Amino acid sequence: MADCAENMNIISGMQANGLTRYPCSPQPCCPSLIAGPTGPMGPIGPAGAPGPTGPTGPTGAMGPAGATGATGATGVPGPTGPTGPAGAVGPAGPAGATGATGAPGPTGPTGPAGAVGPAGPVGATGATGVPGPTGPTGPAGAVGPAGPAGATGATGAPGPTGPTGPAGAVGPAGPAGATGATGVTGPTGPTGPAGAAGPTGPTGPAGPAATPAAAVADLTAGTATPEEIATQFNTLLANLRAAGLLAT
Repeated sequence: MADCAENMNIISGMQANGLTRYPCSPQPCCPSLIAGPTGPMGPIGPAGAPGPTGPTGPTGAMGPAGATGATGATGVPGPTGPTGPAGAVGPAGPAGATGATGAPGPTGPTGPAGAVGPAGPVGATGATGVPGPTGPTGPAGAVGPAGPAGATGATGAPGPTGPTGPAGAVGPAGPAGATGATGVTGPTGPTGPAGAAGPTGPTGPAGPAATPAAAVADLTAGTATPEEIATQFNTLLANLRAAGLLAT
């Protein structure tokens, strides 16, 4: 029995260390101390107290940059350059054609034959007919085309970039940047070049037909006296002046 008591102490120590059986030597020894089959599992103990909160995780990646602000409106176009100067006046049209010569007047009746007198001196050469009046001046040349439009003003500067979204978990994209301010008005375009000279005006219409002078009776060679010749010549000059064909 002393051996059994010793074995009991040994077995108790082994059970305290998590051992369930220990064979007696020699067999059989202390049959009442031989471990039986394992009993059912006991109820699960209460849950342990929650552990302390773990350290804060690392900072999340930075969110994407906000969208670029919309491009500012195009600047107002510069004002149109001043109109180029008028083209030079075309040269005057050529003089109208000389009016047709008036038809000769009817021959007067033949006077009675006078006495044959001395031959008179040769009459002076008739004055040269005056030229027809100058045709009217051709119309002024067309106005040259307007100078080209001024250069377009420079495009306004882009609006500033919107602020970056907050750090942390990948959040929504940052708000769009504010619309950029309207660009400044472009400078006035340079003055357009002078317009080309207008085309030469059309030829003026032909001058009016000359008004024929009143007829003067013919003189008979060898019979007219110097006084008759002078009278008829003066009458011819007066008729030419009256018809506007000879200056007064």
